[in-house]
Amino acid sequence: MVRPRGFFGILGWLLVRLRFAVVLFWAMVALAAYLYLPPLGSSTTSSLSDVVPESAPAARAQSQAEDLSGPVEAPAILVYSNPEGFTEPDLARIRGGILRLNEGPGRPYRLQRAVPLAAQNQSDPTRVDRSLLGNKALPVLLYFERGTLLTGIATGARETREALESSGPLRTTVTGIRLVQYDTKVAIDGNLRLVTAATLLAIFLVVALTYRSLVTPLIPLTSIGLATFLTLRILGWIASELGVSVPSQIEPIIVVLLFGVGTDYALFLLSRTRQALEEGSGRAEAARLGVERVGGVLLSSAAVMIAAFALLIFTQLGIYRALGPGLALALCIVFVITLTLVPALLAIFGPTAFGGRRSVLWRTSSRRTPMRRPGLIAGVLGAALVLAASGSLGLKVGFDQLGNLPEDAPSVRGYEELTEEFPGGILAPVNVLVQGEDLNERGEELLRLQGELQGELLDAGGSALVFGPQYAGRVPGIDFVTPEGSAARVLLVFYGSPFSPEALDQARHLQEDLPTLLGRVGLGDATGAIGGQTALAAAARDTSGTDLEDVAPMVFAVSFVVLALLLRTPVAPIYLLGSTALSFAATMGVCTVLFQNVLGQGGVVYYVPFTLFLLLIALGSDYNIFIMAAVREEAETKPLREAVPAALARTGPTINAAGLVLAASFIALALIPLRDFFQIGTAVAFGVLLDAFVIRTLLVPALVLLVGPKGFWPAKVPSNGEKAG
Repeated sequence: MVRPRGFFGILGWLLVRLRFAVVLFWAMVALAAYLYLPPLGSSTTSSLSDVVPESAPAARAQSQAEDLSGPVEAPAILVYSNPEGFTEPDLARIRGGILRLNEGPGRPYRLQRAVPLAAQNQSDPTRVDRSLLGNKALPVLLYFERGTLLTGIATGARETREALESSGPLRTTVTGIRLVQYDTKVAIDGNLRLVTAATLLAIFLVVALTYRSLVTPLIPLTSIGLATFLTLRILGWIASELGVSVPSQIEPIIVVLLFGVGTDYALFLLSRTRQALEEGSGRAEAARLGVERVGGVLLSSAAVMIAAFALLIFTQLGIYRALGPGLALALCIVFVITLTLVPALLAIFGPTAFGGRRSVLWRTSSRRTPMRRPGLIAGVLGAALVLAASGSLGLKVGFDQLGNLPEDAPSVRGYEELTEEFPGGILAPVNVLVQGEDLNERGEELLRLQGELQGELLDAGGSALVFGPQYAGRVPGIDFVTPEGSAARVLLVFYGSPFSPEALDQARHLQEDLPTLLGRVGLGDATGAIGGQTALAAAARDTSGTDLEDVAPMVFAVSFVVLALLLRTPVAPIYLLGSTALSFAATMGVCTVLFQNVLGQGGVVYYVPFTLFLLLIALGSDYNIFIMAAVREEAETKPLREAVPAALARTGPTINAAGLVLAASFIALALIPLRDFFQIGTAVAFGVLLDAFVIRTLLVPALVLLVGPKGFWPAKVPSNGEKAG
């Protein structure tokens, strides 16, 4: 037995000696977590209000709206519809249904009141204002008791629809912003197990084919399964203790990232352990050598990813502030478990884990030919990547919460019934909140403001119905001016979808120009803000872009420092990070064309560019560290022109397998029938495959040879024509 070298050599020795105790320890930890820690799913949310920073004007407008009977959008909307037009029996049934909801026994769960939209006489809710509404549909706003949770609103809306269903042509459907959020949560929760199962199957197949063994995949699956379970339980406990809600998009991303990264780390250990077995080491010694040889690489890789995710605490958007610490914790857990449990299992099973000792010869000749002209390879690949990146010049960023859902979602069906005759903006009207003095006596100025707002929308390429104080009483349940005149409201109902990229642009345009408009109509002493779900979505999109600009330099700086320390040079990290940035830009360009032009999705979900950047930079650094550590090791005994192909031959199969596993993990997100998960899964999968099969196996080796020994300065590396000492 060779004497252990360094910290990881000693750690490997301890893990091998105590291998059965290590396995028992993690089994006891898993049991304790199952018995005493809550699952994460009970603490998730899908509301934009929990995502946008409180300092955003749209968020302030939401709180200011409390002075005016709260935000105008109802949590749910009951839609009466008849494609042939309402008949007298229909109107009688509608009247009876609304009276039953408001006064009858057996009211739906926590329903407070049902308000038909634009009724002229509240005592007769079927007498609607035909100048505002049509004859084939009638929206009824459903308000619930304060504090009703998302599931409670969905239950009440479902009970309302079921209670009023009839067998005739008069139909009842439900929609509304909270039901859209509920359908989003249902789509995630209902398909998370399918995503998990598909990811596990993909990992099993890739690892089994790579090592030609049905036993080998069981080792990484054991470690990542434990890491995922513990991470979700610990995050659930933290959320419960702090009383915070975690965005519902977090859990699937954490699951697939843990599966992908955990498998990558396990593959790195498996490759070095198998190499030691082929060199003649016993199973315990091979497991120890695996930790000794790759432990530092895993630590450096984990450090980059953990630091990158931890930097998200400096962002403003709630989803990123939740995602960052969650992913950092997840990476800490998967690193510790992989580094301890995998070697222990390998020491127990030995060659059996690989289906027996099969000799593998690391040939370098297959990798030499493409590296004979590194300048040409780097130039051609660089030009192709820049061309691909140009696709993002037409990028549109938004978050269409309705378009995000599948067509058969209940809230989407209700919205389609509603928009057969009404503007789509009824789902989420834009609130223009004005605060000042004596606004109840300044009706003329408020009327002029409505005209100016409509003109601004037209200039921005939009249009909307405008409702102001002159409609008081005609839109029941909505106050336009407070009794003391300290606040007033103007409603804008967009004709199109309130969540399209164009609608978000128009909301931002109105927010920027509102002070000028107030001064122009004689309300210069008042202040204003744009509120509502459209404004919140615009604020989330714009804040995401600002966060990317703020965090990107810090992520690059952290990656540079870790790479420089590991490689002991400040030179190589420059072109390594440059190649990673180019990979991200090319991926973003290709996916922009795919999503917008090929699939006609209208835009890219606002958090896709940020998430894609963070994951590709972190994962790219992961592969950089692995391949460059191998190049440096080979360069100790070979000239650089031989060291690079040798390192590629040794690490290439592992990097390719790791890339396939990561890509399969993220593409599994497309099984969740939501557009944002399809975009994230597709974009990250494409980026990882580009990184593993093009950037790390062709571009980076070409750059290493092109720069030559200078890339390892101040260390002395044999040049292409020299032999190692």
